[in-house]
Amino acid sequence: MEWTGWLPVDPLLRLASLIASLLAAVTVLVLLQVLVLSTLATRQRREREAFDHQWRPHMARASLDTDAPCDLPPPHGRRRLWWLMLWNKLQRKLRGESTARLNRLLLGNALDGYALRLLRFPGVRNRLVALETLRHLGDPAHWDAVEPLARGRNPFVAFAAAQALIAMDPARGTRTVLPIALEGEHWGGQRLVALCRQAGRDAVTDTLLQSLERADAGALSRLAPLLAFADPARAAPWARERALRDTDARNRQSALKALGELGDPRDKPLIVRSLHDEDPAVRLAAAQALRTSADLSDVDVLLAALSDRSWWVRRQAADTLAALPRMDDAALLSLLPRVDDRYGREALERARAERGMRGGRA
Repeated sequence: MEWTGWLPVDPLLRLASLIASLLAAVTVLVLLQVLVLSTLATRQRREREAFDHQWRPHMARASLDTDAPCDLPPPHGRRRLWWLMLWNKLQRKLRGESTARLNRLLLGNALDGYALRLLRFPGVRNRLVALETLRHLGDPAHWDAVEPLARGRNPFVAFAAAQALIAMDPARGTRTVLPIALEGEHWGGQRLVALCRQAGRDAVTDTLLQSLERADAGALSRLAPLLAFADPARAAPWARERALRDTDARNRQSALKALGELGDPRDKPLIVRSLHDEDPAVRLAAAQALRTSADLSDVDVLLAALSDRSWWVRRQAADTLAALPRMDDAALLSLLPRVDDRYGREALERARAERGMRGGRA
């Protein structure tokens, strides 16, 4: 008997039966595949949990004491990746000598070489784990292996590589990464801010000021917000020039923020002049910058700012008035009749009330 003997004689019914049988077979195979994969995933998850449960206490002890005994053999195979992921997770919570002790644990298990090899493995996860590991190690010897990845197209890998380079050498890392970030489209402002915060003021200042001098209009708008992470005293000449003459409101705003951090009394006339800028964000930056050096001689200037069209500028001016030296509650009350703008009076009354609440809590 042929294997097709069970099929109907009619050709259309025979074709329909064959298709139905094929679909049933495919469905069974898919269900089997799902069952096998879920079983394997469950088994791997349990192995991973057992591995973490085994190594986590030892890593915690090693972060407190380099000489803590360990009877666990070095990880092999895929367990090396698990080990690095657990190690990175713990490193994120540590600082100082504890970080150095965990670094010695990694080197003692000879996993720094494995992290370097991971950089050549396929898959974004492998590279991210390796780059985070090298960032925690911060060894400049790994520079050549990491630098090409900072120039790559994948934004996640490029950012992780940039963090690793800055951890190895903050000044050199900033000099390397900042030009790359200005050329790349996937380097957003928040990533640049994070890198500058990581590098620190000493490493950022020289490179940032040099880049500002060479920057075109597009690059300038991305660099100006980073002035907050530069040395204010060294950024002051650039900031004074831009606050006066730059046509881009974002650059004037960033320049005023830098001058506010510097707090040089010589910049007060420039800051007061900027309170009349056409852009509300620039006026707000000027009001914030004035607070660092304001005194009782600035009362008239701040009262005029209470009539500003921007709610934020009025709020900042009122807060600055309330924070002036020797400005008590009675003095603030005496200023209210001098404020013609209804919204300005409301802002000043709010600042006075909040000051009273803070004084009551104190």
